[in-house]
Parts: sequence; structure tokens; C-alpha cells
Amino acid sequence: MPDAQTRVKSEDGSHTAAPPASSDSSSEEAGLISLAGEWVATAGSRVKVMVELVLAEARLAAISVALMAFLAMLSAAFLLGAWALLIAGLIYGLLQIGLPLWPIMFVLCGLHILIAYLAWRGAVKLSNNLEFPVTRQQFQHDEEEADEVAKPTTQS
Repeated sequence: MPDAQTRVKSEDGSHTAAPPASSDSSSEEAGLISLAGEWVATAGSRVKVMVELVLAEARLAAISVALMAFLAMLSAAFLLGAWALLIAGLIYGLLQIGLPLWPIMFVLCGLHILIAYLAWRGAVKLSNNLEFPVTRQQFQHDEEEADEVAKPTTQS
């Protein structure tokens, strides 16, 4: 007559009795709980590392933006200095030719005002792109189509 326990064949070929099912399922549950706990701990440490990485990169980005702004201002200052030296050299050269100082200054001042005005107009024209006119048109067109679809059709 067979035993109440189930026989299991081991690797060496001998038959041994399997442990009772109730203790097997409780040990599996404990193992699953342990694995779940390890998984949560691993996921938590991964999230912590990712947050630290994001913060480090954000700090680097902030420092880079500040340095870029500083370097842009520095280059603008050097460009302004070079422009001033160029204008001073032009004035000096025109004085050497024998032209009077005040007309030279007025002509160069007028040229600078004209260049500044043209640059300002270009900036105003570029600012129109910030209003997204084509996107606004598309949204308006889509809204009109949606209104037409939503209108109830009356049949006579």
C-alpha cells in the first residue's frame, strides 16, 4: 500500500519522501515575501541613485547656464571695446585726411542710430514668431470644424 507521502526521485536515482504540502507552501510564501522585500529595496536604491543623478545634472546645467551668460557678457564687452577702437581709428584716420571733427562725429552718430533702428526693427519682426500665428490659425480652424460637427443637423 502506498505511503501517504508522495515519493520524489532525486538526482542519484533514489526515492525520497517530499515534505508535506502545507510547509512547502508556507516556505514558498516566505521566499516570495523575501524576494518582494529585496525587490522593493533594490527599486528604492535605484530611485535614490536616479534622483541623485538628476540633481547632479541639474546643478551642472545651472552652472553651465550661468557660465554661458557670463561668457556671453564678457564677449559682448570685448566686442564693444573692439567696435569702439575701430570707430576711434576711423575718426583718427578721417582727421588725418583733414576733415573736421564735428561733421565726422555727426555722420558716425547718424550711422549708429540707423544701424540701431534697423536692428530694433529686426527684433520686433522676429518677436512676431513668438505668437505662433500658424499654430493659432490651425487651432482656430480645428475649433470651427469641431463646432460644425457638434451642431445638430435638422431634417425637414
